[in-house]
Amino acid sequence: MSTSEELTSALDAALVTARAEYRNAVLQLATNEATKDSSSEREPADVDHIHHARTRVIALDAAREELSRIVNEGAPLDQIR
Repeated sequence: MSTSEELTSALDAALVTARAEYRNAVLQLATNEATKDSSSEREPADVDHIHHARTRVIALDAAREELSRIVNEGAPLDQIR
């Protein structure tokens, strides 16, 4: 069974990775947009990667917050599988 510290640390590490991926996606999107023509015929921004990266950050942040709440309430961690 994992301890609350191990679970928290695992989510923190995943969140750091997700935030780095999101930052990279933001920079890539900005770079791609900077190279585009500014005409009315401009192609729409490809936001799929940035959307998925941001969704991961939001989900992991929410999971980290929920785990903190569970630990603070003293819920038994042995029921976590």
